Amino acid sequence: MDAIKKDVLRLTEKELAAANKKFPLFNGKHEAYAVILEESEEAQEEMQNLECLVSDYWKGTKENHVQEDTRKELEAIYNTAVNLAVEAIQTAAMARKAIVSEESLFRTDRSQIQEGADESGETGKH
Repeated sequence: MDAIKKDVLRLTEKELAAANKKFPLFNGKHEAYAVILEESEEAQEEMQNLECLVSDYWKGTKENHVQEDTRKELEAIYNTAVNLAVEAIQTAAMARKAIVSEESLFRTDRSQIQEGADESGETGKH
């Protein structure tokens, strides 16, 4: 399990790097939420598809489907499970991007507060 998790973490960082090349950090929580929600909904759709396919496979198993039909059902399960994994990784990457964006916004806010205090002669200490 740890080896797979390390690979998923690596793939998440790879997805994050690709997303950061195309789009800047999030401008705030609302933008982050919208993007995470979109990715999460795509993952949910894949999960729903997977559940239907597994159900169909089970039905075919009980009905003794021919090997060719069983093969098609299993290939569909495989492809959908891979798509689900990709969507889950994309969701994780966008959550990571939100973390990085929040940290960046926090640093910017703190530096602006400090600059304002420096200009007014306040030290921020009470």
